[in-house]
Amino acid sequence: MTSLTEISYRARQIVKFGGIAIVVIIVVKLGFTVWDTYLKKVNPPPPPPPTVAFGKLPTIVFPQKTHPELTLRLETPTGGTPNLGDRAAIYLMPTFRSNFLALDEAKATAGKMRFKGEVKEITERRFRWENDEFLPSILEMDIINGSFVLQRNWQADPTVLTDKQLPGKEQAVIEGKNFLRQAGLLTDELGRARTEVSYLTFSGGQYVEAVSLSEADFVELNMYRPDIEEKSVLTTDPEKGVIRMIFSGSREAQKKTVLIEYNYFPVDAEQTATYPIKTANSAWREMQTRQGYIADIGDNPNGIITIRKIYLGYYDSNVPQGFLMPIIVFEGDNDFYGYVQAITDEWLEEPFAIDGYQRPN
Repeated sequence: MTSLTEISYRARQIVKFGGIAIVVIIVVKLGFTVWDTYLKKVNPPPPPPPTVAFGKLPTIVFPQKTHPELTLRLETPTGGTPNLGDRAAIYLMPTFRSNFLALDEAKATAGKMRFKGEVKEITERRFRWENDEFLPSILEMDIINGSFVLQRNWQADPTVLTDKQLPGKEQAVIEGKNFLRQAGLLTDELGRARTEVSYLTFSGGQYVEAVSLSEADFVELNMYRPDIEEKSVLTTDPEKGVIRMIFSGSREAQKKTVLIEYNYFPVDAEQTATYPIKTANSAWREMQTRQGYIADIGDNPNGIITIRKIYLGYYDSNVPQGFLMPIIVFEGDNDFYGYVQAITDEWLEEPFAIDGYQRPN
């Protein structure tokens, strides 16, 4: 018969060796975990392929511009082209209204801007309103995508130039957003828009940049779509936003806004997909062979451009193209900007035009 002393001894041994076994198991498991983590860090598994959920995309339609022969030189901080990754996100831009309701919706928007009179049809989709209540004014709108130009003939009232109650930079942004809010056009995205304010004079029949507010006749506000995933969103002309407003110094509220160019098209952030993109080196070859788009030649009269920065951004066209798509941006000295479409050619197809506008298949 086993004594109590022997049972106690065996129990202590079981506890002792059981504890050692547990420690060994924990150490071994931890070792496997550390080793697995190391292997994944040294040889990470390949990421899943881009989703390409929209199928083939329409090629970006850049405006046709004529530029002199340019010599492009690459002088980035690293001396070469950066690694931009292998993919980028695409966003759907559902900008087209129903033809059945388009005119009624356009009339409602025009009414909020105090254009309530007779509307004239210019083309099947472009209409004009006129208003002489305060200043002779014209509003022309594309009723399908909602873009418009509002112009007031301020020359008809000399006080517009003699009054000098010009808004400062912060006030210009406030007034611009207030105008959009009253017209029912201030979206959450525009509420976060990047803004730039400058001062203008009017000379030789055109607006010219002024040195300071004290010498200005007008104040210009440009609103740009806010950055997307920390990437800049650039327009066809980098100096002009998707919304451009010019304010006078008139004391009368209805004479303050003398020009509005509205080319903002909402993005559906929920409808997105990823697509493979070109390398920066490949895009650089396209720029060198004049296959890219020169958005702004800048102040470079000798035609020799030094490129300082290459980065991935998004192209915000002033013509609806169906998607917000990435571009590879070449930024150079003296405000030079060049763009190359970032999506690889295999996922692009030619867009087809409807009423002069490009739309995806």
